[in-house]
Amino acid sequence: MKKSIISLFCFLSIGIVALQAQSSAFIGGQGGVNLSKFRYTSDLSELYPSSEALLGVNAGLTFGLEINNFTLSSGLQYIQKGSQYATDNFEDENGTGYFTAKERLHFISVPLLVGYRKYIGDRFGITLAIGPSFNFGLGGKIDEQIEYFGSDVVEPSQYQVTFGKGVNEDYKPLQMGFQFSPGLIFMLDNKSKLTFNVTWDSGLSDSYSQRYKNANDFFNTYNGDQMNRSTVFTIGYERHFSFGDKY
Repeated sequence: MKKSIISLFCFLSIGIVALQAQSSAFIGGQGGVNLSKFRYTSDLSELYPSSEALLGVNAGLTFGLEINNFTLSSGLQYIQKGSQYATDNFEDENGTGYFTAKERLHFISVPLLVGYRKYIGDRFGITLAIGPSFNFGLGGKIDEQIEYFGSDVVEPSQYQVTFGKGVNEDYKPLQMGFQFSPGLIFMLDNKSKLTFNVTWDSGLSDSYSQRYKNANDFFNTYNGDQMNRSTVFTIGYERHFSFGDKY
């Protein structure tokens, strides 16, 4: 939380200085699709050797400042994350089995990005933005199934996922990430722009709630962390409002 406050303070301070320079503010929206998967460490990476991307959607509002070729931007984004994962064959009292799961999670994400735009000609440009993302968990669900060798019976199950700091809540309510986002920009006119971005958003720490891990015997056997990784594809629109005569 301390890091979050420091990042927000730095972002706002730069924004206040920028307002005194010739610049424009912009507001708009964006949406698209994303591919997300979990990255495991230690014992968990051996338990789930197969982790595959899960297709999701994202949409939300964006706002920020453009100062010459530089940008400061943020927004409020809804994004689906998660993963598909599976074990190798295992042995239990029911025989040889194979476990698979699909986990879909829902977040509100607030990025704080510093960017650069290089215009080529009058209308077209390339962009790059980097910075932290603050991901607030809303909920989710896990669909699991176990198949046993020599049996036609498949045991499906479904669980609700919760976010919080309690002993029965799976994931941390706030999860930090880092974004790297190259893209393209196209000027429709002096105040309207289209954007096309690919964003890699990587979780910076374990997404599991620590109290949940401490109380769950599963993690006594399988140590390790789980982190969210997403590749996000978006199309956006910006409406600009100038602060000076130059823009």
